[in-house]
Amino acid sequence: MDKKSDCDTGPSTKKPKVGRFKDTSQRLRQGKENHLGHRASLDWRQDHSRVCEPFGDVVDYIALEDIKAAILKSRTGEALLRDALAQGLKIFYDPQTPQSQFYPRKEASVITLNPHRPRGDLLNMLVRELRRAWQHYQGALVNPMHFEPDDAVLVNRAQQADAFMVSVKVAWELKLVGESEAWDFMVGSPMAAVIHAFEVHAQQDFRSLNNGEAARAAYDKFFEGSCTKAHDKRIIHQMLLDDLGYMKAAKKDTKAGAELFRKLGALPNSSNYLSIRNKKAPTDMCYATVEDRSNANFLWFIKFERSFQEKEMQMLQESVRVSAEIVDFAAWSTCAHRSGKPGL
Repeated sequence: MDKKSDCDTGPSTKKPKVGRFKDTSQRLRQGKENHLGHRASLDWRQDHSRVCEPFGDVVDYIALEDIKAAILKSRTGEALLRDALAQGLKIFYDPQTPQSQFYPRKEASVITLNPHRPRGDLLNMLVRELRRAWQHYQGALVNPMHFEPDDAVLVNRAQQADAFMVSVKVAWELKLVGESEAWDFMVGSPMAAVIHAFEVHAQQDFRSLNNGEAARAAYDKFFEGSCTKAHDKRIIHQMLLDDLGYMKAAKKDTKAGAELFRKLGALPNSSNYLSIRNKKAPTDMCYATVEDRSNANFLWFIKFERSFQEKEMQMLQESVRVSAEIVDFAAWSTCAHRSGKPGL
């Protein structure tokens, strides 16, 4: 009879926790809508040939007018788009833009979109940039680099979470009128947990769409897990790059105040979702905690460098002030002798 050898001590790796996977698969298969039907968006993400098409090929881009017409079917999307067009904003396709980008300008701001993206993603990207444009016109799209490191991370996260949340809200409104392509693409994305948080509140109580509860649930969910990791890395690298003298700049705004977040949470045709009572303040440190070890280490280095340079500048100013107060004792003694007053 075969016997196990002394070296056979069992599996070399621990059994993974499968509870989370079971919950996700159950939601996908038994939910009110079959999320596995969104396979098209998943297949597109795995098809590299569609992302990296060779230059020179004739490609039929989705008409921008078609994208705009779809967004106008959403109440929130219509308000954002009409306001942006009234401000003179221009929307263009740019194959060199990785996804989408908003360029604020004094004359006419510009939004660029990568035309090689599927229609559902184009809808979501355009809404995110329209939200940034709306924030720009409202005075809420401040540069996070105007703040100290911790608050720069917080403001950057908040702006990213807000833009994504609004795209979720518009996608849900489009889904309600039969335009589900934007929502389908989101559900098949790595941000599905944020979308699900919005969906749960919207299905339980339709009033949460306008009172800010569904929006706040999606906003808070954005700060959980690894959703903020890439955004933290980007803003921290901008600080380290120091192309605008961030590391050597004088002391900046110490705190991102409540007024900034009041502007950030304002929505057209809805309540301010960042001003809901009995919720954590959007300036709470739980929204700014950096869990990723690499990002946390770089952030610590930035804060140390700024503190060191600030102390060095302070010591330099004090030494200059002290040197200006040095008395010429020889001249002072001569003047005192001439005036008949005793010297030293």
